[in-house]
Amino acid sequence: MTDELLLYLLIAFLVFASYQLFYIAFFMFRIRRNNEEAVYHREPVTVIVCAKNEAYNLRRNIPLLLEQKYYKFQVVVVDDCSTDDSQLVLSELKSQYPQLYYTTIPIDNKFNHSKKLAVIVAIKAAQYDHMVFIDADCRPASDMWLHYIMTHYYDEHQMVLGYGRFERRKGFLNFFIRYESFINAIIYFGYAVAYRPFMGVGRNLSYTKELYEHSSKFRNNLSIASGDDDMFVSEMGTRRNTDICTNFESQTFTEAKTTWRDWIEQKSRHLTTAPFYRKGVKFLLGTEIISRQIIFFLGIFLLILGDLHTQIIVASVLFVRYLLIIISLAIASRRMKECRFWPYAIFMDIIVPWIEAFAAIFSKLSKKRTTWR
Repeated sequence: MTDELLLYLLIAFLVFASYQLFYIAFFMFRIRRNNEEAVYHREPVTVIVCAKNEAYNLRRNIPLLLEQKYYKFQVVVVDDCSTDDSQLVLSELKSQYPQLYYTTIPIDNKFNHSKKLAVIVAIKAAQYDHMVFIDADCRPASDMWLHYIMTHYYDEHQMVLGYGRFERRKGFLNFFIRYESFINAIIYFGYAVAYRPFMGVGRNLSYTKELYEHSSKFRNNLSIASGDDDMFVSEMGTRRNTDICTNFESQTFTEAKTTWRDWIEQKSRHLTTAPFYRKGVKFLLGTEIISRQIIFFLGIFLLILGDLHTQIIVASVLFVRYLLIIISLAIASRRMKECRFWPYAIFMDIIVPWIEAFAAIFSKLSKKRTTWR
């Protein structure tokens, strides 16, 4: 191999590595502590839960929502075509908690709908302008969850992105799901602060009815199987109207999938909203994924075939990149009280894109779904 070709490959490596360093520095160091000095307006709030055959989780988690330490709120549950004991559970809870309201979407064999219909029904039933969304299988990290979410409604904020973490269990799949969720949260929090929001998680998300009324894509697209939260955040979120809430007390917990097949199916449903991201966001996300793989393979190639000078340059750049990733994960872990993922950053940085790519391919090959489960 000629020295000229090695030089061109080294230049290409440095170009893509520069983008990687910029991306990490610009987006992955944005996890911040709550603004304790912000003056927020205390507003009543509606907590929204959409459930389908979740009798067990409703009995376990709804009381945790109804016993939040917040001055004025209601909980709205939409029972979406359940065939289990959800109605009985909700009726029993209603007798104990007057601030609970629930409604039912009846089964219609002629019409299969997505979860978003339940979300729309819940929003129409909401008594208050400020709404917080959580899934039926999720529990808040504390009885101050609602309080901390609502403290971010100051200045012009009309949307708050929270963190939905997974319960820690044994096994690599559980570790992988928790790591991927954590790194994704760092990224979408970073975009919300530094550029513009493009996604959130429906198990810990808040926005106002006023913002919802101004949406068009979200309200008019009932066919999408999942990812209604991403679609809304991408369409309506801006740097000015969106804030992030990352402290532990404001987080939610849920059980992760226990088989790779279930996780891949879930991931493929979430990927159906990727085409709705804004062009700038899609460009940045796509370029990051591609450039990461290029510098990985080019780096190995140049470390093997390059001269000593080239090897030193490549090794130094890769060292700086992984050092930045490790530092960003360590900072985020400390501020969010999350598991210490940073010791595994190099290994996970290599394998995660390939597993996610497999899920994306599965999403393309799967039949179109309109049901939310």
